[in-house]
Amino acid sequence: MTAGAPAAVAAGSTVQLQSTAQGATGCAFVNGGLPGGAAFTSFANGACTVPPNLAGVTYVHLTSATPTDGTLTDAITVAGPMVMTIS
Repeated sequence: MTAGAPAAVAAGSTVQLQSTAQGATGCAFVNGGLPGGAAFTSFANGACTVPPNLAGVTYVHLTSATPTDGTLTDAITVAGPMVMTIS
């Protein structure tokens, strides 16, 4: 992932992420207001879609799994966090 100033993106948009991490198949979006703690979307071709109904400062992690219960753990985290602002 590349770091820098928080990027402003819209919910539902596709974001390109760069990482040298191996095994990433999902993106976890964490902002403190989600059941289970995170919203997961698939990561393919270096991109993932920002889940709907998110806003504000959000932390993005690349993961090796996308659990349905929304729980992000160290065991599945392969890169991150990266900070972004969702509008």
